[in-house]
Amino acid sequence: MPKNYNFRKYQPLNLRIWHWLNALVILGLLGTVLLRKTFLSWRSNAKLIEERISATGATITPEVAGKIAKEMRDNMWDWHVYLGFALGALLIYRVIVYFKNRKMILAPSVSSKSSPPSRVWHYNLVKTSYAFFYLAVLFMVITGLILNFEESLHLGEGLEDLIKEAHELMQWFFIVFVVGHIAGVVIAENQKDRGLVSDMINGGDKPS
Repeated sequence: MPKNYNFRKYQPLNLRIWHWLNALVILGLLGTVLLRKTFLSWRSNAKLIEERISATGATITPEVAGKIAKEMRDNMWDWHVYLGFALGALLIYRVIVYFKNRKMILAPSVSSKSSPPSRVWHYNLVKTSYAFFYLAVLFMVITGLILNFEESLHLGEGLEDLIKEAHELMQWFFIVFVVGHIAGVVIAENQKDRGLVSDMINGGDKPS
């Protein structure tokens, strides 16, 4: 019988828990990055602090204003670090989930009829994007840990800057992935894969 290229399949409870926790953590990480680049940008806030203090007739140096602004940002950025550790823990949990469910995952999935080439191409594209997603998560966890413990690791300034730039550049993959994932689910729910979201909530039909 031909292979089943249907995205709807039974979702075990441990996988559903991982999915939603992982989604919350990644959205939280992207949220902290957004705050760092906008409302809590230290350059913008340092300028604002200087202006407000100058308006009262007092004075403050740009260096002190910048230090205050960075301290305001760092209090929020601690959450980015906590969420980063959570992402690493969830990655380990995902590996455990895989091995617990490997018999179900590796079991051949067949269909009563063959799928059109466009369906096969789309299915393989989505599965490939998931593979890149896991690699990207692993990359972000490793580089994030290196940056968090940079003082203990005694990295050279050039290497540290390179890792930081790569870490920040990879965030765009997650932005594209999240937007694409949500858009893909919405489209699928209105076409041939209606019920994807409910399956990720209640598990769907368990195979006999």
